[in-house]
Amino acid sequence: MSRGNLTLLTMVSTIGGFLFGYDTGVISGALLFLQQEFQLTPFESELVVSATVFGAIAGAVIGSSANELWGRRKVILSSALLFAFGALGMGLARSVQELVLGRLAVGVGLGLSSMTVPLYIAEVSPPDMRGTLVSLNTLLVTGGQFFATVFAAVLSSSPSGWRYMLGLASLPAMLQFIGFLFLPESPRWLVQHGQHDAAVAALASIRGEKDFQHELRSMEAELTTLSRGGAGIAGLWTAISQFASVRRAVVLGCVLQMLQQFCGINTVMYYGVTIIRLAGFTDSHVAIWLGAVVALSNFLFTFVGIYLVDRMGRRQLTLGSLLGVMVMLLVLGAGFYVAEVQSPPVHGGIDACADFTTCFDCVASTSCGFCPVASLSPPPSVVVDAASSSSTSSSGVCYPGTAAGPAHAACAGGGWSFDACPNTTHAPGYVILAALFVYLACFATGMGPMPWTINAEIYPLSVRSTAISLATAVNWISNLVVSLTFLSLIQATSTYATFWLYGAVATVGFVYLVYHLPETKGLTLEEIDGVFQVRGGVTYEPVATDRTL
Repeated sequence: MSRGNLTLLTMVSTIGGFLFGYDTGVISGALLFLQQEFQLTPFESELVVSATVFGAIAGAVIGSSANELWGRRKVILSSALLFAFGALGMGLARSVQELVLGRLAVGVGLGLSSMTVPLYIAEVSPPDMRGTLVSLNTLLVTGGQFFATVFAAVLSSSPSGWRYMLGLASLPAMLQFIGFLFLPESPRWLVQHGQHDAAVAALASIRGEKDFQHELRSMEAELTTLSRGGAGIAGLWTAISQFASVRRAVVLGCVLQMLQQFCGINTVMYYGVTIIRLAGFTDSHVAIWLGAVVALSNFLFTFVGIYLVDRMGRRQLTLGSLLGVMVMLLVLGAGFYVAEVQSPPVHGGIDACADFTTCFDCVASTSCGFCPVASLSPPPSVVVDAASSSSTSSSGVCYPGTAAGPAHAACAGGGWSFDACPNTTHAPGYVILAALFVYLACFATGMGPMPWTINAEIYPLSVRSTAISLATAVNWISNLVVSLTFLSLIQATSTYATFWLYGAVATVGFVYLVYHLPETKGLTLEEIDGVFQVRGGVTYEPVATDRTL
């Protein structure tokens, strides 16, 4: 294959990235319709969102053994089938149970592909193109997210639009399945499993007429140094306990994946529309389209990361990206702080909603809403008295309720606000919207693609698939923790404090990476191992290997 054909091979592989991004992006818009169709409780809504993440954790965990036994190609074929059937099941679902089962199947497929696709691309790519080609997977992730938000916005006027949003994802999944029927297995996996002739044939199909004998000898030399006895999680644990270089690589890989999620990225992806509504853009259709604009930033700036990864290098790109993310999280927190200060005051409430003092805090709760005094029928005298003494004419009450209305009173004239406050000014909202756009731009250039790119490079062949499986599981578990705690954190503290907390985590991560993230640009997968032979090494210096794995 020529380099153009290698890129085509990568594009077929990274359809898995598109599916990853599409599912992440589409659920935010589809959830509004699912809640109406199935009358979902808050718990059921969380279950629908998180079912895919639970499935992905399982897929990432079993992905190690599957990669060892079946190879990269068969695992990706299996993941495509799982996603296709799961998406079709979601589109045809007639009950919450069927919907959750479809989400679980999609999740297992995503877990398998999210660890295997970067691994496969890294193993078939030449060193000078590896970073760019692996980063294409992240480009397809962000492209899928952007496409999903636009698709959701287009279908937002149709009550059954959610079926098309969820079900049509089966088409690209089947396209990937068909494409992979014609792609070769990873040459490194074939060498690792003693299939020399098949490895030569695979390299020949990928490299074309280019002399690849040196590359083949390099793979075989690594296996001469590294015993094949340590397969699976037991072998990885043995390597971690015996060899500092493996331990350093695994810790770095897991920290990168955890840090990617604890920067708060999937709060923006899963709850983007909710965040935009909290910022003051209360119309649902407007909020969905603004969500698409924000997602466009993530997509466009991934191109910047792809352009720079093999020019600037992984280290500088990751650190620069994380620094920008830190600043924008602080700005987001400041924007929400101003929005809360300017929020209409609350002068009454019932039950669990009685403790809130501002509209912003009230609607941030999943079970409370705000009604201006002028819209409350009949208005309680105590509230009227409190409101009359307030300098803010838009003050009101905080009552339990749903999007349909309050549970204990009538809010006349369309005054009931369940998801967002009625604002007299959008100034803080515009600051928040701009900060979200820049936040995603900073994230997309480095912290989006680099954890996947670096994890696909830094492990020795004998434990590579198991280590990547572990790091991918850490990513999905962190994803689950962040997505399940975001709304709870807002209720327990505040929106601005939640974003500042993410900023603090990013700051700690930045300090760690300054001292522990090496530069791997242009190195072979075998040379990269030498970087981790040196404690605190951040550049490649040829050293004698210390391992007989």
